Amino acid sequence: MGKEYNFKILTCDRDHGDTEAYPNIKVNGWNCVGNADVYYVPPKGFSQKLIVELARQVDLVYVCGCFNDYAINTLIANRLGKIKVPVIVAAMGLFSPKEFQLKYKKKKTFTTIFNMLGMFKNIYWSATSEMEISEIKHQIKATDKQFFIAEDLPRKVSGTSIEKEKKAGNLKVVWISRIAPKKNLKYAIEILKKTKSNVEFTIYGPAHTEEYWEECKQELAKLPDNVKWDWKGNLNSENVVETLKQYHVFLFPTLGENFGHVIQEALSAGCPCIISNQTPWQDFESKGVGYVFSLENKSAFVNAVEKYAVMEQSEFQKVTEKVHQYAIEVSNNKAKNTGYRDIFNLNWK
Repeated sequence: MGKEYNFKILTCDRDHGDTEAYPNIKVNGWNCVGNADVYYVPPKGFSQKLIVELARQVDLVYVCGCFNDYAINTLIANRLGKIKVPVIVAAMGLFSPKEFQLKYKKKKTFTTIFNMLGMFKNIYWSATSEMEISEIKHQIKATDKQFFIAEDLPRKVSGTSIEKEKKAGNLKVVWISRIAPKKNLKYAIEILKKTKSNVEFTIYGPAHTEEYWEECKQELAKLPDNVKWDWKGNLNSENVVETLKQYHVFLFPTLGENFGHVIQEALSAGCPCIISNQTPWQDFESKGVGYVFSLENKSAFVNAVEKYAVMEQSEFQKVTEKVHQYAIEVSNNKAKNTGYRDIFNLNWK
């Protein structure tokens, strides 16, 4: 949407956990990146003064999340009347029940205090569904007029056909995300412990929480002989789809996603997805492109893995083609009907 609107982006100068800034960027200043102007700052560089200064240059402030330092400083500045334009906060799936339970005391204390101080009074919320609006209202004092629905925009999907080799009784399973409790890698490992087919399990993603990664490695060591595993560390964003084309199935029993970009990327790579019911993606089984299960039903996950494992080449290739076509249709529909235009085109003056 960069050709329709003038985007100015304030963001960190590095990925989470990195010790150095991205190469070839100007820090604490504007950079032209694609169709946007990007202002990079080092960690802890999101000062209230800077946010207020940049807010003077725009018609609208759109904040991703509300528990991070830049969001907190934005909310405080807005409450003090220092920001003169509308502030929209994207919920980012943070209020889904299972996600909110992670660090519950800290989050509950934060929302309680900010509710009392009126920090959420003069802002708007960007949610991905009516369900997410309900989840936000469970923790935040807000009226119906404060909400917009804008589903996350997926990547564009290439129309080039995808071919995959597959032998009956063998399956290449991939998992990709930050290695943290929310993403539920340990649960995925527990699923594969119960499989009977020959599985190659590949993990991509940074060890976001070292303690949790140690727990996962202990469980990986208990996998049966028919399951081989490998951790390949971080994967550059631009290489995700092409890399996923090497695998058959994407297994992702996440505790909660407000969209799940990696799910859309797996579909774009022709991978049927076996996921939890804690995401907006709910129609996989009816469309023939994967399965969606409750995390209380581990045996269903196991059975789904086995269903794909027993498929031979021609049958699985049909699934791959169906998944790829589904990804193309979803991407085109979401881009055409995006709710972001409802936010950006509103007469805020």
